[in-house]
Amino acid sequence: MKILLLANHINTGGIAAYMLNLAKALHKKNNFEFLVASRGGDHQESFKELGVKHIPLPLTTKCEVSPKVFLSALRLKSLIKKEGIDVIHANTRVTQVLAVFLSRATGIPFISTCHGYFKRRLMRRLFPCWGLKTIAISDQVRDHLIHDFHLEGRRVALVYNGIDLEKFHSFEKKAIDEEKKRFGLDGNKKIIGHIGRLSSVKGQKFLIEAARLLVRKRKDVQFLIIGDGDEKEDLLNQIAADEALEGVVFLKPTVKDMPLALAVMDIFVMPSLQEGLGLSLLEAQAQGVPVVASRVGGIPTVIEDGVTGLLCAPCDARSLADSIEKLLEAPDLRASLVKNAHAQLKEKFSLILMAEKTKKIYEEVVCSR
Repeated sequence: MKILLLANHINTGGIAAYMLNLAKALHKKNNFEFLVASRGGDHQESFKELGVKHIPLPLTTKCEVSPKVFLSALRLKSLIKKEGIDVIHANTRVTQVLAVFLSRATGIPFISTCHGYFKRRLMRRLFPCWGLKTIAISDQVRDHLIHDFHLEGRRVALVYNGIDLEKFHSFEKKAIDEEKKRFGLDGNKKIIGHIGRLSSVKGQKFLIEAARLLVRKRKDVQFLIIGDGDEKEDLLNQIAADEALEGVVFLKPTVKDMPLALAVMDIFVMPSLQEGLGLSLLEAQAQGVPVVASRVGGIPTVIEDGVTGLLCAPCDARSLADSIEKLLEAPDLRASLVKNAHAQLKEKFSLILMAEKTKKIYEEVVCSR
């Protein structure tokens, strides 16, 4: 069975990681094969290493009715027939619209994965473009699709994001110390960390504000924010505006070795304002780092407050700072959260489980033709 994965781009982020994980689990196994079509990005080489062919598209647009969507459809129509594609799998709003054109032109079924929340705009209501099946990555996203967009429950499949637990492991102290040094961190201080796209919905400005509150009370902490995005300049300006944050808050670009970057952290923080599930939360837990996160979107699917992590109010730097300090002062609680989170990862969020459920959806839509 051949699957065509569609996305606007394959730069570092949750959608690219999701598609990479699917390919790692299923490509060239049990007669499954993947192709990826996008405008390209950071992970092109990663897909190449897996033996997954990438088809370049002119999708440098966020507009679902852009001429670039139609040009992409023309480019892919003949390829779908030539390659013998069985299922088209869209992962963004733009590629859902693209998938509708392709499905109607070729007769090949398409599905989509909803990685987060959509605004109820007129175009979405008039042209929903969900596909035969829509995968929701969390309970909350599933409810969003059913209640806000009136999808039939039978058309929505709940499949939690899964991660490859084998790529996360312990590191020698020397490797961790060297990584801290590379980031410019003080090896004697507790590191409060975050990894994610620098975007207003990710709430990094509230983490910086929480750092400002904490540094008034204690001198044993530093903050490491890793990522790239549109908010970079604003965040750098926020840090530079307060002398107390000099040498305390570090903003660094995306790294290739995610497990090692997580290993330098004593606490991982996700201060999001909106989140489909929170893949980086799962990765932090897999690396054995206790987590603090906002009580928004699908995050409560991952975190049971006080059991697998700590939840705090969104857009509330004080709540965030209090939760971080609570963990700093409670080593037994940190250990308990890590233990419980790891057990939950194996039970609910493994890549094997995600791949098996997605495989069944592919088989189901092919059989329904």
